Amino acid sequence: MKNEIKFGTDGWRGITGFDFVEDKIKIISAGLFEYLDEKKNIAAAKKSAKNPPKVVVGYDTRFLSDRFAKTAARVMSHFGLSVSLSDRFITTPMLSCAVLASKADLGVMITASHNPYYYNGYKIKGPYGGSATVDIIKVIEEKVNALNNNRDARTMLNNIKYNNGCNNFSNADFSKTYRDYVMGLVDIEVIKQSLDFPVVVDPMYGAGQATLKNIIENLSSSKVHEIHSCLNTSFGGLNPEPIGDNLADAVKAVKGKKCMLALCLDGDGDRIGAIGENGNFISSHHIFAILLNYLVKTKNLSGRVIKTVSTSSIIDRICIKYGLELLVKPVGFKYIGEEILKGGVLMGGEESGGLWINGYMPERDGMYMSLMLLEILCREKKSANEILKDIYNEFGYFIYKRADYEVENDRKDRLSALLSKKIPDALVNEVSAEPLLIDGYKYILKDGSWIMIRPSGTEAVVRIYAESNTSEKLEYLHCIGKKILDNV
Repeated sequence: MKNEIKFGTDGWRGITGFDFVEDKIKIISAGLFEYLDEKKNIAAAKKSAKNPPKVVVGYDTRFLSDRFAKTAARVMSHFGLSVSLSDRFITTPMLSCAVLASKADLGVMITASHNPYYYNGYKIKGPYGGSATVDIIKVIEEKVNALNNNRDARTMLNNIKYNNGCNNFSNADFSKTYRDYVMGLVDIEVIKQSLDFPVVVDPMYGAGQATLKNIIENLSSSKVHEIHSCLNTSFGGLNPEPIGDNLADAVKAVKGKKCMLALCLDGDGDRIGAIGENGNFISSHHIFAILLNYLVKTKNLSGRVIKTVSTSSIIDRICIKYGLELLVKPVGFKYIGEEILKGGVLMGGEESGGLWINGYMPERDGMYMSLMLLEILCREKKSANEILKDIYNEFGYFIYKRADYEVENDRKDRLSALLSKKIPDALVNEVSAEPLLIDGYKYILKDGSWIMIRPSGTEAVVRIYAESNTSEKLEYLHCIGKKILDNV
């Protein structure tokens, strides 16, 4: 069991039953209390009859997520926080919406998002309804690890008699507020008038089950085919991330049901992938490009654009054409969220499927992006592939691929040490400049192609990303990346 509890790109994650255990849920939840107590002085608030700080808690469909969420709620309630726990599994954006709607001080979401079924995680949301900023996480992490390294504190937490200290612990329905919020942001009249084609929805056994399907059905008489819509704590053997072979069943459903589109969500519903009418994968990069072009060209909107370093360069080309300022950030939506909170951002997005549009709370949301994609298809009266063809004609064709390799943590460290010293020999004659070191090692080639090697911040994984305008060059780059990894 790892001793240190460290929050990565989006929360703390660990393997259920090995590292992610109930004792650590108690420690983190006690750390959250200490953070809020320091900010709010709960004892003084009680004396002056003020309401105690409020925390809302949600959970996804993973094994034991409901139990972990209840433990978190009990601990925080025991220490005097007002706690509302979701009465059912929900998506992360639903939890973030509940933070805003209830004016909570923090939100807690028990989920490992897109990670394999044997992981779980603890996400923290700020009072603004988005990922907690680095400043918030830093303080909480310090308090959590101080407790974790204090044997007396751990013993005290394990001996708490929860039955006597949970007066503020209540259950709540967070789903209706979320549906009303999202429906108020989409042009539902356009969808009602023009949605005349069947759609597949794939929640990947995750927390988005039924919700997106029901929203679309309420907007149209078109048939909605939902797959992977039951509780399956192993996610049917899939990783609940809407990319690649994980979407093979969605491809079959699109072809078998003769649908125009499949909308695919990750395990906690904050990321999107799609399948076109030909069974082709439409990645988050394509969706980012479609949405950004629509916002500027059709909606006449402007503002800064934020992308993570592993995201497609087509976003750069769109920004250049329209004169939009582009900022490149490390992997993790929290870095995009920090820019959103500063204001003036039109759109933000990351390679892994998390996208955001101006006017929404500072949170990524696969369901909201799915509805926006439907709005565009209905307004343009085109299929997703037809719109993509327009994007390619205007901004250039691109192919993108990511490959994940499980490696031991010490091997990840050796890889980082190697890449930090020099450009790999296999790339040294092809690169156009020094590598980008924003998050990992990104090498831009003279022909505009690029490859990025990045040890994951949340898993024992090294990710290799590459982009080119031909499939042959793309595979060549991935072969180089794999050889670099194998040589460690």
